[in-house]
Amino acid sequence: QETFVGNKDWYAYNANYGTSEEKHFVEAFSRRFDALGKKYEGIYLLRNERELKIHNKSGDAFEPDFILFCKQKAKAAMTYQVFIEPKGNHLLKHDKWKEDFLQEIRDEKLVFLIDTDKYRLTGLPFYNKGRENEFLKDFDEVLSI
Repeated sequence: QETFVGNKDWYAYNANYGTSEEKHFVEAFSRRFDALGKKYEGIYLLRNERELKIHNKSGDAFEPDFILFCKQKAKAAMTYQVFIEPKGNHLLKHDKWKEDFLQEIRDEKLVFLIDTDKYRLTGLPFYNKGRENEFLKDFDEVLSI
């Protein structure tokens, strides 16, 4: 996806060499960018290149494929850090625990105050091209767009 993401200011790299599901997700995100930009600034989609692991309460860890950072434009702005995991059909059932963990993070509505800045950690259900509409509905709900 060098041609597609190479000129996108919101994509942290100049190419996406991920799986087909990851590429479909980036395309879906691109279609939501304008709506996101009305409410947020500092919007960056980062492909997690095995740099960040998150751990559930049992100590199981995984590396979400993408992390979205965006800051509300409102006066009492909150910065969002959203964990996103595209997943092919063959892995949906096997990795269900990861999706459950992302839902737990979302349900906890974690907000951290650092100095005077607020940060919200949240997760989304797996992105899968076959259930893209459901994913985008959750995406819009989490980010209120």
